[in-house]
Amino acid sequence: MSRPIPNDGIPRTTREEKLRELAGPFRDAVSREALGRFEIRAAALGLRFASDESVILAGLATPLKVQAFLNDRLYYNQDHESVDQEETAMPPRLVLGAGKTHCFEGAMFAYAVNFLHGHDPRLVMLEASQDADHNLVVWRHPATGLYGSNAHSRYPGLVGRPASYPTIRAVADSYVPFYYSDRTSDPNDLTLVGYSDPIDLVARFGTDWMGGTSPLWDIYYTYIDDSAAFHYFFNDPGQPHLYPMVRALRENWVRFDPAGKPYVSLDDLPPGAKTEWDSFWSVYGPKDGPRPRGRAKEIEQAFFKLTGTTPIDLDDIAFDLQFYLAAGYTIGQLIRRGQTYTF
Repeated sequence: MSRPIPNDGIPRTTREEKLRELAGPFRDAVSREALGRFEIRAAALGLRFASDESVILAGLATPLKVQAFLNDRLYYNQDHESVDQEETAMPPRLVLGAGKTHCFEGAMFAYAVNFLHGHDPRLVMLEASQDADHNLVVWRHPATGLYGSNAHSRYPGLVGRPASYPTIRAVADSYVPFYYSDRTSDPNDLTLVGYSDPIDLVARFGTDWMGGTSPLWDIYYTYIDDSAAFHYFFNDPGQPHLYPMVRALRENWVRFDPAGKPYVSLDDLPPGAKTEWDSFWSVYGPKDGPRPRGRAKEIEQAFFKLTGTTPIDLDDIAFDLQFYLAAGYTIGQLIRRGQTYTF
């Protein structure tokens, strides 16, 4: 769980002051030899870090130390706290200077540090319905072969895991009981539906981002495309599926009007799904609260069996695509393999 934010907010400091604060515990703990090895590794990749940055990063030599740093030293970056607040996708160096990070930024930080220490990390996305997704950085213990993870969250059950799991699936499974809806805050209202295969960010995006200061929007918006296979936690048919936004675009469930605005194309839904869509919106209303219940829930489940998503999620996909396009990204960056692609 991230460092608790004081009642009067995160203390304001300069970047240099924050780096000095974070580097303090590492100055005596990191040997000259360890610092030298880290700097040689970084230089071989063409990466340059400031003195305090190098001391901190050299000290985070294991995934367990990375997780402790995420939990104990960094605040949670609440960039979604209000609609007026600018969203961020800070790279690792800016995370250190700010002393805070959200889920995606924390994952990028953990991935970079683990990679720089030779731990061969991979990124795994946890797929949620009517809830925010979550990013894990998975790694394998060299002696035991067991898997662990790093993650940053405001919730204690959603942080990293020690290397005690035989498979990546087992790591992902461990998050299901703790992943309850932000909309209801009901611990019994669990929202995880799937998880991705491990993604090699270095193969996709190189390593320059690890030492840069530019926002990581290119990774944020495009690391999940139609090459990413997902697997269901429940009622898994044994066949991977596409991320719902990607599938909706590939299947033309979401199209674009003449003005370029995305909308749900009901006539392109699978047989029977349009009927379930109409039925859902005819019964779902204020009486259900923030999440469907009763008859609306039953219809939602029937729609999910046909599409792998829900009416609410599909409607949100069309809405969210506006921001994706406004940021300058194209559908071709999500659908890279053409319309003939099948799993």
